Amino acid sequence: MIRSTDIQPDTYKSGQFLRRWSISEASGQAVCVEDAYAIADTEQATLDAQSESNSKIKGALADVESLEKARQVPEPEGDIPKTVTETDLEGNETERPYQPWARYDAAQVTIAGATDLTNNFETVRKGKPSETLPVMVEVERPILDEEGNDTGVVEVVEEVDAEAEPVANPAYATWQSAWASVSPLND
Repeated sequence: MIRSTDIQPDTYKSGQFLRRWSISEASGQAVCVEDAYAIADTEQATLDAQSESNSKIKGALADVESLEKARQVPEPEGDIPKTVTETDLEGNETERPYQPWARYDAAQVTIAGATDLTNNFETVRKGKPSETLPVMVEVERPILDEEGNDTGVVEVVEEVDAEAEPVANPAYATWQSAWASVSPLND
């Protein structure tokens, strides 16, 4: 997976080519699927526009990486104080934040401050879900012994109802809305 720090520098082969970064619709990842611009053969306005686009993608990617990292910070469990009081050799007391709480509080600030674009990018990076879902049905199946005889015990299992039409996947509608917000980064 490409990280925001992997995007720069934009040029390679001693500055001969400019990468063309975009966000993949299928995976939500930063990719270079279009041929790089040969700098010597490309108008400066085109190079400038691509550099600006690459910069926007890098910035959005850095923001979503921070959000994803913040969501992984667990809330401290148990009866843990938010602050710790330390006493030095002269008897002076200093109160400082307890590190697990400080990390958690900082993560919550990041989560609360995330823009719509960042939240939508996070949704897109989870991958494009299917448009429909199969209809599931519960079926009773007899449990058989080693010889294949019915034991009289029945288990209930869930399987796809082959006769039913698939239903709309609500996650797809959410993803579609998020993609509409993120896809302009590719322009």
